[in-house]
Amino acid sequence: MKPYGVGVLGCGAVWKNHRFAFDRSTRLRCVSVFDPAHERARAAADATGAQVAESAEEVLSSPDVDIVAVLTPVFTHADLVEAGAAAGKHFMLEKPLAATLEDGQRIVRAIADAGVKCFHPTLRALSSDLFEHLEAWTADEGPLGPVRCGFYQLVGVPYAPSAWLLDRTKCFPPAEYDPHVFDTFLALTGDEPVSVSCHAGNYCRPFDQDDVTSMHITFKGNRYLQFDVHWVVDPKWKCGSRVSFELVCERGMIRHNWFSATWYTKDAQGEFASQRVETGGNRWDHYHALIGAIENDTEVHPNERDALNYVRIQDAAIRSSRTRQTILL
Repeated sequence: MKPYGVGVLGCGAVWKNHRFAFDRSTRLRCVSVFDPAHERARAAADATGAQVAESAEEVLSSPDVDIVAVLTPVFTHADLVEAGAAAGKHFMLEKPLAATLEDGQRIVRAIADAGVKCFHPTLRALSSDLFEHLEAWTADEGPLGPVRCGFYQLVGVPYAPSAWLLDRTKCFPPAEYDPHVFDTFLALTGDEPVSVSCHAGNYCRPFDQDDVTSMHITFKGNRYLQFDVHWVVDPKWKCGSRVSFELVCERGMIRHNWFSATWYTKDAQGEFASQRVETGGNRWDHYHALIGAIENDTEVHPNERDALNYVRIQDAAIRSSRTRQTILL
């Protein structure tokens, strides 16, 4: 079977999870890596036997690269995908898809026009074994029945491994979490959002981004999702961060813990823990799914069009927070 050459753009925090793919799969070769921080690129190259590229353009144009792993900050994604798709490259495109709806649409158009494939690893892919259980639990005949509403809340320390995450011109910080929550909710319900209301402001922490964000989303099927990210805790305090994600169903509730979940009804209780947590999601499975789609010209999910669905919600939330109006979709 043909081995696929992978070019990596960005060797920061998420790279360590992709690194497992090259250790576990005989179908993948890491052939080229680029990061503006040369020492990170050098470490990734040493770990995989890849060559260090001098620029992103060198990776995107290399004849040895079949798949580009885009692990760069979100505001770079649209330009990189447009250039890579024009060169016939396929994509492992990390979340968030895009910082704006316009950029998200550019990505979707570029991939469609070039006829290439894209895998977008949100939580339902990272913990796919758990997601299979969520689908079974929330099926019409499942123990819980269909999802009716969801609630996500984070109160904690700002998520800031890089300065760009705190710059409102480059990022919508809840997008570090909401792709996973929104994509999970949309995939489980098959529902379409109707309205988005969002309040955001800077109340506690001295950075350019909002530190309080609350979103309220209604859906055609009379479902409801509330998403709150409050980056209000000083890192020096001893309280740490608190996260909760609940899905309320017709006959019970799920407490979702990213790679595990517990469900409750009036008569029973169950739980499941993903086997994929130690590797951050078994990324080699994602690459294999992408390869299957390339070789068979089939759909792969989650993909860039799935991702655009949550970017539409993000975009409406940003507009709502600016205008203080509910946005109808």
